[in-house]
Amino acid sequence: MFKRSANQSLIQKVASYCMYIEYQNSWISAVVLTKHYAVTTLHCLPESFQKLGQSVSLWGSDGQNHISHIHGMNKLSDYVVFKKTDGTFECFPEITYPTLLDQYIVVGFPFGEKKISVRLGHVSSLSEGSRGYFYGDSGGLPGFSGGGVFYARNGALLGIARGNEWNGKETNQYGDVLEMVSIQLILSHIEFSSHQPFSV
Repeated sequence: MFKRSANQSLIQKVASYCMYIEYQNSWISAVVLTKHYAVTTLHCLPESFQKLGQSVSLWGSDGQNHISHIHGMNKLSDYVVFKKTDGTFECFPEITYPTLLDQYIVVGFPFGEKKISVRLGHVSSLSEGSRGYFYGDSGGLPGFSGGGVFYARNGALLGIARGNEWNGKETNQYGDVLEMVSIQLILSHIEFSSHQPFSV
């Protein structure tokens, strides 16, 4: 069983990578990807934000503001990449790819609160489709979409939480199944575009 008190160092470690975007008295979860990039789910962003170059304030769990802008968007896989406008992120995670039965923690800012919450689960399925999704048994909470999914053993980043099936306008609940986007897919799209802005 995952006990927060016994894993406080791990919680503190992954919390340093977690961000949120403040919008109309609500908070959208996001996570640092590399020293240059952060990421969240596209369906979380209001349509008025969904344009390349749009300036966005990413707030760290420590209250620090990171001015960034939208660098890339993928509607099919439902994610958006932010690039830090000046400098780099001081804290960024190791990257690993999910495998079956990996234990993970998903971290987000649910219920409009400025403090992180966590859930624990195991990877139960890996999609072979082009969207790069994988699935786990943790379920989610409102506000977890876009939050980081970390390997419970060492805090390496596996992906981001989506929570639901995305059809371009709305989501459909899967109950206790959490749908996630693999970091491998997101990084491959950034590299395929040669680190230039992209929208697909």
